Amino acid sequence: MLSGCSLVSMATTAVKPHLEDLSPCAPGTTILHISLRDVTPEVMLSCDNVVDDIDHACRAQTSVHLAALLTGRRDFIRCTLSDVLLGQAPPRRDAESVLLFSPFGLGVLDLAVGQLVYELAHEQGRGLVVDSFLPDAWEGNTAA
Repeated sequence: MLSGCSLVSMATTAVKPHLEDLSPCAPGTTILHISLRDVTPEVMLSCDNVVDDIDHACRAQTSVHLAALLTGRRDFIRCTLSDVLLGQAPPRRDAESVLLFSPFGLGVLDLAVGQLVYELAHEQGRGLVVDSFLPDAWEGNTAA
């Protein structure tokens, strides 16, 4: 399944790494490691790693944190997203590597992606507008 995708988003509820092999990924695949705990430290070390914030990503038993604990270093993280956006680092190490982006703690990125998805869905007439997620009993109730 991974071999046919150039962009993969991992968003699970995993509390510990469960993916031990990304070799089915095509060269140049980009993985958005949203859930942060899907890949083993060994897999992490085999990828081109970009994070939003190194200190944030290297805590709370994330895959990045476990790789740092395993090696005793952080230099397997090539750069941060801001390094790429400011032109201080290339977007990819090379055309063949699997790029693993682990975004821990950058809520503004979530908002930007959500806004983009909303705009594209609206332009294409897709999706369903939900007026409120509140139960009927709460409608109009402004008391906290």
